[in-house]
Amino acid sequence: MVLKEQIRMPRVHPTPLEPCGCIGDYQQSTGKLTWYVTSQAPHAHRTVLSMVSHLPEHMIHVISPDIGGRFGNKVPVYPGYICAVVMSMKLGRPVKWIETRTENIATTNFARDYHMTVEIGATEDGQVKALKVTTIADHGAFDAAADPSKFPAGLFSVVTGSYRFPVAFVEVDGVYINKAPGGVAYRCSFRVTEASFLIERGMNTLAYRLNLDPAELRRRNFISPQEFPYQSPLGWTYDSGDYETTLDTALTLIDYPRLRSEQKKRRDQGELVGIGISTFTEIVGAGPSHTFDILGIKMFDSCEIRIHPTGKAIARLGTRHQGQGHETTFAQLIAQELGLSAEDVLIEDGDTDTAPYGLGTYASRSTPTAGGAAALAARRVRKKAREIAAHLLEVSLEDVTWDGIRFSAKGLSSHSVTMVDVALAAYTNLPEGMEPGVEATYYYDPPNLTFPNGAYIAVVSIDRGTGQVHVERFVAVDDCGTVINPMVVEGQIHGGLPRVLVLPSCKKLPLMRTVTIWRPISWNIWCRPQWELPIGKQVVPSPPLLTILSVRKVSANLLMSDRRRPLSTRWWMPCRLTA
Repeated sequence: MVLKEQIRMPRVHPTPLEPCGCIGDYQQSTGKLTWYVTSQAPHAHRTVLSMVSHLPEHMIHVISPDIGGRFGNKVPVYPGYICAVVMSMKLGRPVKWIETRTENIATTNFARDYHMTVEIGATEDGQVKALKVTTIADHGAFDAAADPSKFPAGLFSVVTGSYRFPVAFVEVDGVYINKAPGGVAYRCSFRVTEASFLIERGMNTLAYRLNLDPAELRRRNFISPQEFPYQSPLGWTYDSGDYETTLDTALTLIDYPRLRSEQKKRRDQGELVGIGISTFTEIVGAGPSHTFDILGIKMFDSCEIRIHPTGKAIARLGTRHQGQGHETTFAQLIAQELGLSAEDVLIEDGDTDTAPYGLGTYASRSTPTAGGAAALAARRVRKKAREIAAHLLEVSLEDVTWDGIRFSAKGLSSHSVTMVDVALAAYTNLPEGMEPGVEATYYYDPPNLTFPNGAYIAVVSIDRGTGQVHVERFVAVDDCGTVINPMVVEGQIHGGLPRVLVLPSCKKLPLMRTVTIWRPISWNIWCRPQWELPIGKQVVPSPPLLTILSVRKVSANLLMSDRRRPLSTRWWMPCRLTA
């Protein structure tokens, strides 16, 4: 059989509480520009500004302070940024540009607005055989996403998801009209959200057509662990995964058989109760320089580590945190590599005059790229520290061992020195001919992207009379590798769920015929979830940035997947607010 469905993901807006803004401060006496800006990629913004202003790059100091939510909305360079800089250069005094929240909604870049058609060929017993996807992406006036030049449509070709499709074809066409610019990768990695949403809706609808349980259909088509590294029919090499175990863990946590039994009883009593299932594979960690770039600049990232004589450390990175706990995560990672306390490692980013060049934070890339750079820079530091330790212990380099906390002479664990001892010796008691100091810089170019996966299950009921949505239970199981900080991971999930679950319930951007936002003054009302979210159990063995929430892919399922008729062709709105 062949399933064919049209699926639309409507235009939405990242809507940070803090809008975009900047201060341009050009000093005519020195010719230097200091630019405070809401930037997710300070170094890239400095390069762009140098290109358009003809100021030498070393005379531009970009500072991205703690400016709150970004969600991909603060990757682009906006006209207001450039205007503030130009006016400061003309006037010789600081010039500030700042949006109101309404202006942010009306003029800064939008996300989604994808019109997609999916065709799935499958046997009657539920084995998928082929996938064809054609998409029209409404980019408004222009595509506002900073996509790599080899991927002008982003990474939408990960649309095969967790499933073993022997053949697949994907086509994405961008259209340009008189709306505000669109295409922002809102809380995702270069169009991964739209791709995952499409395949999960398609698989749910296929399960309905074949009269199969959605969980069972997925299990029959998962890529098996023995097939990794797996070459997808659309060109990606998946690194690892155990999709069936992830799904089974979620089903066990939520007690799926009992849940289906309860659902049937409640439906027989006239209640509207749905069970949404989504099993996804993302593609994050951009990126390998042979494949990814921004404006031609190869995508890598960097870290510089310096150990002071007292054993305290400072690490500067080319990414920029946005409240995800990078300071904690990177400090823990470096501390583990060097045998220090995380409290003794200071993390700095967002300042182009101090941090090494990096491509910034977006597309879930900070931990896999900057984190990798931090670990490898720390190992370079440890390599020199080992030579100093050999000098202090009065043994050959080959006789020095490292146990994660101290350097010891082989066979004499009591004869040892710590990194603090080595740090002081680096300025007071060095081997002859060695340069003072213990520091290193590493530019990390990852060999491949990473492919985190997960299984999310939600139980939702809808009040027939009011349209009120109640999320009764929710289980999230993510598998993305080694945990760095479980508390940061849990915070990412708790923070992301309410934001993305609002999409199928009330958040959208209606436009008037004049292509302006309909009643933008009512946006604060539209953004509020209409229910409280009870967070269920979570099993999340993943670094924080790699587990950027994929609930957005399951969110439509919450309202649609288990209705009497699958509503895969549109997003169902339980109620409409008017002002």
